[in-house]
Parts: sequence; C-alpha cells; structure tokens
Amino acid sequence: MTKIKLIIGLGNIGIQYSNNRHNIGFITIDQLAYDLKTTFKLENKLHGFLATTKIDDQTVYLLKPTTMMNDSGKAVKAVMNYFNIGVDEIAVIVDDIDRPYGALKIKKNGSSGGHNGLKSIADHIGTEEFIRVRIGVDRPAHEHNAVIKHVLGDFTKEQFEIEKPTILNAADASHDLLMGKALNFVTNKYNK
Repeated sequence: MTKIKLIIGLGNIGIQYSNNRHNIGFITIDQLAYDLKTTFKLENKLHGFLATTKIDDQTVYLLKPTTMMNDSGKAVKAVMNYFNIGVDEIAVIVDDIDRPYGALKIKKNGSSGGHNGLKSIADHIGTEEFIRVRIGVDRPAHEHNAVIKHVLGDFTKEQFEIEKPTILNAADASHDLLMGKALNFVTNKYNK
C-alpha cells in the first residue's frame, strides 16, 4: 500500500464562496490542517495554498487550489510534478450532490459524476484512478441551473450542523490515509 502524500480540498477562493456547499473540500481540509497543527501558505507557482507537515518522517502536503473549482487540475498537476508525487499518492476531498447531508463516501476511481473539479483533475493528470473523499451536500431539483445555484449556495445553519460530524470524520479519514492506513480499512471505518 502506497502512502498518501497529498490531500487536495476542492473549493473556490474568495470570501463570497467560503460557506458554499461547493467549498466543503476547503472547509474539511482547513479542519485537517488544524488537526495536524500546520498552516497554509500561498504558493503562486503551484497555483494554490499549500500546507506541509511530517508524519512518521514522511513529508505530506495539503492543497487548496487558487484556480477556482473548474481548473483545479492545474494546481494538482503542478504540485504533483514539483514534489514528484504519483497518482496513487493523492486523495481529493470533494462535495457530492448525489449523497444526502451527513453522508461520507471514500472510494478510489470512478467518473467525475459531472463535478467540474474532479473532471479537471482527471484531465490534467490523465486518469480517474485516485481516491476521493466525497461529502454529501444533497441534490436540488434536476434542472442544470438549479444544481449550479445549489452548490454555489451557502449551507443553512441546520444543514451545517448535520455536516459538522461528517467534516470531522472526513478530516480523520484523510489523516488515516496520510498515516498509511489501507484504503479498505479507511472505507470500512468511515463510509456511511
């Protein structure tokens, strides 16, 4: 089992997006950085905010792309190239409209499911064979514009209360992946 070296949280940069459902990846990776006692620094050449720390003498990285969601792959590819990180050494924290609030699903590979951030990463790194930590944000009516409005909308107070334990679990699952725990161990422990 290859250890995960890079966790990517997906979201959009800017205060106006900070409480959006689409930014659950940023919210969760901020929790992970807090748990690991590390902080993000802007790395313009890598198109993102990067945090680094060591786990068992292995340097690991947390990334929040500054490219906006639809071009996240540009930052992911830049960081992977710069630090010589392989596809099997990354995991992506992402919102999932096909799961209800409070649901957590960790899996390797699969399609982007219409998620532009995942699609961008797959396009830039040339494969969909990477781990996703998917956090449910529920689905609105099935019209295209309703979905965009939903994911770019803010969590209500009640919705965020439901998400809080899931955010903590997703951060813990990401931490377990960084510690080299096997994927099947992590999925059995956290998927719900």
